[in-house]
Amino acid sequence: MYRGKRTLKAFVENERAVSPVVGVMLMLVVTIIIAALVSSFAGGLSDSAEPAPTTAFEISMRAGDAVGRGATTNGPGAGPECVVLTMVAGETLHSKDIQIITTYTVPETYNGVDVVNAGKTIKHTLDGAIGSVLDEDVMEDAAWDPNSDPFVPQVNAYWPDDLTHRSLAPGNGMVGSGTPSFGACQFKPGEQYWFKDRRAFLGFDVDDRVKYGFQEGSVVHVTIIHTPSGQTVYDKDVVATW
Repeated sequence: MYRGKRTLKAFVENERAVSPVVGVMLMLVVTIIIAALVSSFAGGLSDSAEPAPTTAFEISMRAGDAVGRGATTNGPGAGPECVVLTMVAGETLHSKDIQIITTYTVPETYNGVDVVNAGKTIKHTLDGAIGSVLDEDVMEDAAWDPNSDPFVPQVNAYWPDDLTHRSLAPGNGMVGSGTPSFGACQFKPGEQYWFKDRRAFLGFDVDDRVKYGFQEGSVVHVTIIHTPSGQTVYDKDVVATW
């Protein structure tokens, strides 16, 4: 009788000792399975994602009025009304694969006079994928509208109202109907590309200084995103010169 009680007690104690061990083993198995699934999923993502290109850009921006060498006469040269994008180094990049995002905060004053929209922020996106569309009606719908509210974030093509501003070619800028538009051209290292309508580039009327105060020393934050990879290839403040 005594032995039976002792045997039963030992059995219960053994069962209690085994239960935590089994629990730990099950937790380890579940952890290993989850880790394997996460690793497999992450590996699949990395295999399918396109790598970011190796590129280096420089951007300059002018606040001055036209002097006859730029957008108003369609002449050669990056005049004071230009935004100039230079691909300093890297591999050739198709413009349809990039977005250029500009962010501008309206200053408090211009030449000592209070600016109407002081402190408001304007965010504008140029999408090269839109700019590569050849259908005129589609392009017009995607164009920057000078009558739109610039304080509502917009995504547009670079498609100004004036035909002479639409095209883009290295060494020739936004000049001539025969050169490719933004979204249809390729950015090549060592070349300059001139956006001769700053309104369409920035999404607001830079000449209306009472409303927007765009001037020498104005700061525009510019971000360039390579859309196939989702990577940022340029992210800097650009200070406008006169």
